[in-house]
Amino acid sequence: MRKGVRLINCARGGIYNEAALVEGLKSGHLGGVALDVYENEPPSNCPLFGMPNVLCTPHLGASTEEAQSNVALEAAELLIDFFTTGAIRQSVNMAPLDPKTLEGLRGYLDLSYRLGLFLAQVDRAMPVACKLRYRGEICKKDTRLLSAAFAAGLLEHAMESPVNIVNAEVLLKERGIELVEERTSDVGDFSSMITAEVVSEDRTAMASGTLFGNNMPRLVQKSDCRLESYLDGTLLVFHHRDMPGVIGQVGNIFGRHQINIAQMSVGRGTNQPGGAAIGVLALDATPPAEALAEMLSVPGVTSATIVKLPPAGALPPWLRA
Repeated sequence: MRKGVRLINCARGGIYNEAALVEGLKSGHLGGVALDVYENEPPSNCPLFGMPNVLCTPHLGASTEEAQSNVALEAAELLIDFFTTGAIRQSVNMAPLDPKTLEGLRGYLDLSYRLGLFLAQVDRAMPVACKLRYRGEICKKDTRLLSAAFAAGLLEHAMESPVNIVNAEVLLKERGIELVEERTSDVGDFSSMITAEVVSEDRTAMASGTLFGNNMPRLVQKSDCRLESYLDGTLLVFHHRDMPGVIGQVGNIFGRHQINIAQMSVGRGTNQPGGAAIGVLALDATPPAEALAEMLSVPGVTSATIVKLPPAGALPPWLRA
């Protein structure tokens, strides 16, 4: 800085190094210092006290008459907005979405959130990057919010503190996980589709979803396999060889253990039998460990994973407004 500069800090203590300020004042390089925040508060032995060309005041913050009036007026305006239009502004614990934006995006926000929850459980490797591809009419929406909802789902069970679309991207970035978006307005098999990829050091987990109607999220692709599955409740995802008898044996195992299969979807990577396939079962209860052990002993079954998702229609707190 040029000689004679005057420094003011009324933001947070510690932004300026107080010892460096003292040195600059003594050498004459600093023309003056004004502070109302300090490295240690309340300040008891700040070395700047009593020095020439130094102005120190208590940490006043919003203690002026004008600031108090403005804070009271803003608080009243925030409440009026909420009770008259439902708009939530400047909230610290939920998404600041206006009602119109929320209503137009709620179904897809729920879909993105559930895709994040799903991929976090089917592939538990530590991610290094996430890629979200938006295709079709969804590209006209605010996809940044959708990406944040996906991140919230991906991190929900990995964090002790609450995760929402306000802090999810920041939490990803703090952990060195890159979040990338791609958009194409070309319509594919569905009017809108979201494809999520979670990249770890040695593999990539992928899932695609769409919205049936206004509020029915569906899984329509896992890895290279196309299928159509619910995205709610207790799911069992299993990889197997596409060969006769596998599905029947799996059904018999759950029947013996009194586990009802509410819905089943099976997809294979090619149109030819015998290759790799993926099955997703929507179950009415969590199967016991014995049932999973029996399932893994079926010839052709290579893996089985339980995924717990919210019930149909259940929304996270930050999406209920």
